[in-house]
Amino acid sequence: MARPRTPTNVLELRGAYKKNPQRKRDDEPDVAAGIGPAPDYFTPEQAGAWNVITSQCHAGVLCHADGIAVEIAAVLLANFRANPIEMPAAKLARLDSLLARFGMTPSDRSKVAGAKKEEPANPFAKLIKKKGAA
Repeated sequence: MARPRTPTNVLELRGAYKKNPQRKRDDEPDVAAGIGPAPDYFTPEQAGAWNVITSQCHAGVLCHADGIAVEIAAVLLANFRANPIEMPAAKLARLDSLLARFGMTPSDRSKVAGAKKEEPANPFAKLIKKKGAA
């Protein structure tokens, strides 16, 4: 089976376009709108699973178009939480696969880069610069 195409926003978060900006695709939906709230017909447990998935996912990965996939993952997560022993292996594998696509497993999380953390300012940096300039 062919490897699934990596979404542009995930590639951008990884920093793939820093070296080759011409490779960026402009034909994908905009993710600025976000995923939105859980569907109204969800049970409280399913809505809670939706909120966990959408809040723990990296910013900029999910958009409105991902709603159905997140819906399936939320239902599966709610079922797993209700009775983890009775969860069929196929459903558990599907949940794991969906979470991986959202960058929510350790190996897949390493493929998505978040915003760089600013290093704290070194109070002695000015002194070193002044000494070297003299």
